[in-house]
Amino acid sequence: MSLPLLPGRTCGGCVECCRVIPLKLPELAKPTGELCAYCVDGAGCSVHEIRPNTCRIWFCLWRVVELSDDWRPDRSGVIVRPDGVEDGVITLYVLRRSDFLASPEFFVTVAGWVAEGIEVALSIPGPVGTYPARAVVTDWLRPAIEDGDTDAFTTRVLMSLDTLAEHDFQPDGIVARYAVTPSGSQPI
Repeated sequence: MSLPLLPGRTCGGCVECCRVIPLKLPELAKPTGELCAYCVDGAGCSVHEIRPNTCRIWFCLWRVVELSDDWRPDRSGVIVRPDGVEDGVITLYVLRRSDFLASPEFFVTVAGWVAEGIEVALSIPGPVGTYPARAVVTDWLRPAIEDGDTDAFTTRVLMSLDTLAEHDFQPDGIVARYAVTPSGSQPI
């Protein structure tokens, strides 16, 4: 699924999707959590002009919906994933715990989604080469949201992340393979 991007919003130095997204394509395979070998950390894709279609169409929701710059994944530590949106679920993939998780902006945004009837899931990465853990937490967060209790909300978010960290992470089975090439040339 390709979503329309916000005009003027670019990834900048954020390369989090190049790290966390697993790829198993004929021309490119990389395990979950491994920075793509074509990615220059903090700068972006070194094969941008010839990158696979999957890389061309996958964008986090920070590029799609009106969220402040504080939500940019490399700043917030959170990727707002697009998968599940068509089913009314927003997945907050928490790359690392940061002060952003306790910010008023995080609370207000998540509370707004819940008020609109959108389910909210939290997800965390496992070790490199494993699928992430994920759980829908809407009902768990709802009492704190309805009470406007930001401290209780933050506590529930952090408790959810602790529980997810106990998950039995499953291997993704992907072996790294880098063969993206412009037509007629050797693999990079």
